[in-house]
Amino acid sequence: AKPSAAKPSAAKPSAAKPKVLRQKQPPGVFDVGSLDRQALETFVVDDLKQPKFRAKQLREWIYDKGIDDFTNMTNLPAKWRTDMSERGLTIGGTIAGTRAEQISQRDGTIKRAYELRDGSVIESVLMPYNDGRRTACISSQAGCGMGCTFCATGQMGFSRHLTAAEIFEQASRFSRELRRRGERLSNVVFMGMGEPLANYNNVIEAARRIHDELGVGARHITISTVGLARGIEKLADDPLPVTLAVSLHQADDESRSAIMPVNKRYDLETLLSSINNYQRKTKRRVTFEWAAIQGENDDEQAARKLGKLLKRHSVKDAHVNVIPLNPTKGFSGKKSSNVDTFCRTLQDEFRISATPRVRRGIDIDAGCGQLTTALEEGT
Repeated sequence: AKPSAAKPSAAKPSAAKPKVLRQKQPPGVFDVGSLDRQALETFVVDDLKQPKFRAKQLREWIYDKGIDDFTNMTNLPAKWRTDMSERGLTIGGTIAGTRAEQISQRDGTIKRAYELRDGSVIESVLMPYNDGRRTACISSQAGCGMGCTFCATGQMGFSRHLTAAEIFEQASRFSRELRRRGERLSNVVFMGMGEPLANYNNVIEAARRIHDELGVGARHITISTVGLARGIEKLADDPLPVTLAVSLHQADDESRSAIMPVNKRYDLETLLSSINNYQRKTKRRVTFEWAAIQGENDDEQAARKLGKLLKRHSVKDAHVNVIPLNPTKGFSGKKSSNVDTFCRTLQDEFRISATPRVRRGIDIDAGCGQLTTALEEGT
C-alpha cells in the first residue's frame, strides 16, 4: 500500500493478529454492484421489469448511503425488495467473502484478505488520516508476475488478472462502510497486489467507475506501475486524468535489473522516454516511488544519480516519494536511515520535489511491498 505523506490518525486499540471472519455469500448469486450505470439501467428495465427511475434509486442507496441490503431500501416497493433477495441478487457478491481482517494498533490501518468466487485470495487496505482523507489501496491481480525482489507480492508469483468488477468492489466496499458512518472515500491507489498496467482494460474500467459512481476525483486516483512503457503510452491517451506513479528504485540499468526484472524488457531509456511523452501529452506531474535500501540507494551519490537521470530525460514536473524499505521475508535489504539526506539532496541540488513516505500498517504487513495472502489464520 502506498499512501501520500501525512501525519497518521490516532489508532484505536485493536489486536493486530488476523481476525478470521469467513463471511461468504451463498453460491450462484448475482452482484448488482458489478453493473455500471448503463448496465444497471438495462438490467432493471429489461430483466427486473421495473421503470428506469428504480435504477437511480438503487444507485443512491448503494453509492450515496452505503446500503448493501435490499430490505433497508425503504423507498422501494416491499415486494420488489423481497423478490430481489429471493432471486439471489446481492450487492457486493462479486467478492465471495472476507477471509481475514487485521487492524493496525499504530495507525488504524485496516487490511483485509478477500476470497473471490474461484477461490483466489487478494488483499485490500484502508488508510485513515488525521486530515480527513480516507485512502483505499486495492489490488489489480491475484499475485504478481513482475518478480521484484523486495516485494512480498512479487515473490508470490502470478495467478490471474482481476475483472473490472472485482477491482471496483474492493473500493466500493470501503466506500459503503465509510458512507454508513458519515464519511467518504477520498483517494484510491492501485498499489495493492499486481501490476495495474498489465491488466490495463479492467483497471481503467474500474477507475472510471470509482470516479463516476464513488465520487473519487480523477486526480485522487493513482495508478502505479513498475514501468510498463506501453501501458504508460496508453494511459497518456486516456481521457480519464488519473495520477501516474512509477516504481523506480534505482537510477542505472544494471542495479535496477537486479531487483526489478521488468527493466530487462523496458530499460530506463525506454521507460523515461515513455514518461517524457506522457508528460508532453498530459501536462501532468509524475510521482516516482523510491524504496530506500540502507547502503544501496539511499545516500547523496544515489540521489545525485537519480537527479541527473531525470534532468537528462527532461522530466520537468516530478515528485519523488521516498519509502523506507518495508520488511519482507524474501529480501535481506535493510530500511534506510538516510531518507532525509536523500530528499534534501534532490531538492537543494536539482530542485526536484522529494518527501519521505509516512509508513502505514507496518505492524500488520500492510505497507508498500508487503501484501501477500499468507495470513496466519487465528482469532
